[in-house]
Amino acid sequence: MDVMQSMEVFRRVAEANSFSAVARETSMSQSTVSKHIASLEERLGTKLLNRSTRSLSLTEAGTEYYHYCVRILNDFQEAEASIGKGRIKPTGTLRLSSTLPFGRRFIIPMLGDFMKEYPEIAIDYLMEDRYVDLVKEGVDVAIRVGPLADSSLVARKIGICTRVLVASPEYLMKHGFPKVPDDLKSHECLLYSLPKSQNEWFFSSAQFGDESVLIRGRFKASSNDAITEAAVAGLGIATTCKWHVQEHVKKGHLTILLKNYELTPYDVNAVYPERRYVPEKVKRLIDYLKDNYRDSE
Repeated sequence: MDVMQSMEVFRRVAEANSFSAVARETSMSQSTVSKHIASLEERLGTKLLNRSTRSLSLTEAGTEYYHYCVRILNDFQEAEASIGKGRIKPTGTLRLSSTLPFGRRFIIPMLGDFMKEYPEIAIDYLMEDRYVDLVKEGVDVAIRVGPLADSSLVARKIGICTRVLVASPEYLMKHGFPKVPDDLKSHECLLYSLPKSQNEWFFSSAQFGDESVLIRGRFKASSNDAITEAAVAGLGIATTCKWHVQEHVKKGHLTILLKNYELTPYDVNAVYPERRYVPEKVKRLIDYLKDNYRDSE
């Protein structure tokens, strides 16, 4: 077997802590993944992984070899990119991650032209409203909106997301309209449960400057869709990206509040694992998204 390929398979098994996950990721059979590991162990004359039906862990030799693999593979990729700069076309499968609503609204419409421009890049798109561990799940780049949770990731800003404060007419009839941000302290506010979510909302206005409010609420969710639907159902006041609630506002399901104030917009970032070498396919996608992303207002 090709040693470099086996090293790459071993690296991903060590990071994902799973044979089956790497098999799905690489479109190999699980037995082929196992053969790559067995080939390395035979070549090195030592056991790299402790395997049982329920667990998988690196041996001491496996841990040492993993670090060598990372260094060697990164150096190899960097050398190819440096020598072939401007001549080698980006190729291969690019694993991309974002939330479902954002991906559906912004990313999917841009991918058609990107894939036409780079016909040798294939996209494996993971769209889920959950926090994705990029290294463990083998994701090349993720698009994240709002505060970033993991400082070990490299972030490149591709745009912003304008935010608004909304509530249903039914909720406002029952609880009244907040007139200034401080009024939110006495309202039910809908909270995000994703990492780095804040229970402090920041506002600015030409008349009153910047201010922040610590909010509270009994409903919390990890999904922007869930927060929006909870607002439509009258469970409380929500802050969300303007594009996400435009149709609900047009139909009268939600009302925009505190129009004389602006909520601090969220940054939209492309994030990827920190490493010395960044694959050309990742660079090209991030540049493309940055050039073509437009906040929808």
